[in-house]
This record gives sequence, C-alpha cells and structure tokens, in this order.
Amino acid sequence: MPARLSVYPPDSPALIRVLEDGVSYRIGRSQECEIRVEHFSVSRFHAELRGAAAVWTVHDTGSKNGLRVGGQRAKQISLNAATWFTAGDVYCWFELTDIATAAAFKAREDLRRSSSRSLSQRLMPSFGIATLIPQTLDLVLELSGLERGFMLYADAGEPLRVRAARGIGADDIASRSFSGSAAAVDRALRERRSVVCCDTGASPWLGVRPSVRLGGIRALVCVPLQVDGGALGVVYADSRKPGPPITELDLELIGNVADQAAAAMAARRLQDDMADVLKSAADAGLAAPLWDTLRGHEE
Repeated sequence: MPARLSVYPPDSPALIRVLEDGVSYRIGRSQECEIRVEHFSVSRFHAELRGAAAVWTVHDTGSKNGLRVGGQRAKQISLNAATWFTAGDVYCWFELTDIATAAAFKAREDLRRSSSRSLSQRLMPSFGIATLIPQTLDLVLELSGLERGFMLYADAGEPLRVRAARGIGADDIASRSFSGSAAAVDRALRERRSVVCCDTGASPWLGVRPSVRLGGIRALVCVPLQVDGGALGVVYADSRKPGPPITELDLELIGNVADQAAAAMAARRLQDDMADVLKSAADAGLAAPLWDTLRGHEE
C-alpha cells in the first residue's frame, strides 16, 4: 500500500514524498539517500523505510541521534497508521494512502510545475523593470501561499530600495519595530541563496529575534535575484497565519520565477543600455548609415 512522508527540517522547506509499496527508502544527509534531509542532527545514513502490503516500518541504521516516537527512542517503529516520529531533531509525519490518492498528488505537482512555467513566461523584458518588479513579487506570493511581502532592487553600485510591497508599507519596513525579518534578507544577500523557514518559533537564529517573535511570523521565504550587470534584487514574503508549510516544490517554483525575472531584467537593462549608446551616437552626429544607402540599392 503506498504511503506519504512529510519531513519538516528546521530552517528548510518541507519534504513531501509519495512512497511506493515494496520499495526501500534511506533517510539521511548523504546524497545517496532517497530521502535526503540536510540537518546536523541527522546522520548520513540515519534510517530506512520499508513497505510491504499495508505494513510499513522505519528502522535505525546506526544513527547517532536515533529515532523517536512519542518521545521514546526506538530501534524500529511500525507504521500501521498515521504516525509522528523524529529522526534526530527532525519531525516526520507518515500516513498511509492509496494508489488513486498517490497518483492525484503527483498529478497536482506536475500541474503546478506546468502552471508555474506559464506564469514565469509572463515576465517579459518588454514590460520594463518598473513593471517586472511588482509582477515578480505577486508571483512569489501566489506560489508560496504567503500573505505579504516586498521586493528590493538596486542597479549596479546603487543601494537597495523597496520597489514594491504587498500587505505592508514602506514606512513599516523602515521602522525599527518592523514585524518582518530583516535578518532573513541579510542572510539571503550574504549567502546568495534562498532562506526558508516554516516554523520560525523553533528556528535557532530567527525565533529569538524580537521582530519575529512580536510580529507573530509563522513562515517566511526570502529569495535573492542575481541580475547580470551587477544589479541585485531580493524578494521577501512571510505570513503570520497558520497554513501549509513551504515545501521543496514551492521553493523550486519560486526559484524558477526568480531566475526568469533576473533574466528578463538583465535583457531589459541590455536593451536600455543599447538604446542609450545609439542615442548618444546619434546626438554626436554618428548615427549609423542605412545599409541600403551604402550599397546603392544594388541587386
């Protein structure tokens, strides 16, 4: 009988996997694991899931921090019904499903990927950067399911400025009592990678920050945009309402939007730079002659 496993690493997107009956799945930090969990409390080869008919088990394969169910350490856990267990400090939710439900889940993932590609294709250089910025923010909010956010952007050598916001004002962002997470923005910029947190209260670097605690943030994502030519953008989104976690698929789709937006902005900057060069040449009396004129309309 197929099953579904949801893994919730702190400071990372949730991993959701449909498990096929009769297949073994290794859980661990190693790239060789079918279910790779990048968290310091998880061993390289931490545990193994096995299913046969309606009987699933997960057993410890010699991990340092072990498996726990109901707070008690266990060498092997029988998963005959919906069950919470932990691998190290990472919570995992196991549930049995059926073939039709598993197929429908995979179909929804495929549909989301297809829809995301269609949405990303709306980010066209012809719209101009002033239009691309709010479009990008709106797509990130739509794909993440988060309730509010903003986007920072700066041309090469310029300071980052708030260029678009939804659900929060520029004055609120600038306030010392900003209820979002400036630390997430700083980290995304410093490490040049996406920052995701599905439960900020448990996050070792976010949960203790007053802005996060007082703002009641439940989930956030912050994605940097590297635009050719030295321009830089950052999209921040968060939510204070309980809701589904940000998953690996969510982050994949958001990353695709960020890449498309960066490419569109770079193309637009190139077009604008070329237009400036041509205008400068024309102003200096160096406008390029027409090819037909040079050739004398020869056949």
